[in-house]
Amino acid sequence: MERRVGERKTRSDKKIDVKPTVSDRTKRQLYKFSELCELPVKDVAERLIENACTSPLILDDIHQWFRRDYFCPPAIHKGNIERPRLKILFNEETGKVNTRFPQQTYNQLCELAYSLDLPPTTTAAILIKRSLHNREFMFDYVRALKHLSNEQKNDVHAFLRKIWGFR
Repeated sequence: MERRVGERKTRSDKKIDVKPTVSDRTKRQLYKFSELCELPVKDVAERLIENACTSPLILDDIHQWFRRDYFCPPAIHKGNIERPRLKILFNEETGKVNTRFPQQTYNQLCELAYSLDLPPTTTAAILIKRSLHNREFMFDYVRALKHLSNEQKNDVHAFLRKIWGFR
């Protein structure tokens, strides 16, 4: 293989930047959640979005906005191009959340974005918001965090209940 002068190789494990725009409230909730989990926000956002792309809980929550079919084994979520396109309007200040995805996860996000007929950044914002507000999804997520003690997990659950409006 010939290589031209001045061209550089790209890493095979290079991550792709995605910066979804979310409300300041959602951003504060994500940052507080990552602080309680003792993980960087980038990692928490990446894992939330990665899990949400294939989670039946989240996909069932957003399937009413699919404009094209979305295949996520073992289910096919039917889309309808006649549906109105989803629009996100913010009534408050917004901020960006920096995330980085491996190529495979980014491809999955792009497939979901195509089904929703939205850009990947908007799709990532929807997944962050929906996953933070889905009780079963978040309980499963916290349960998978092995580095946290039971007391720390209880603190995380208390914070999540506060987000959901429970005391």
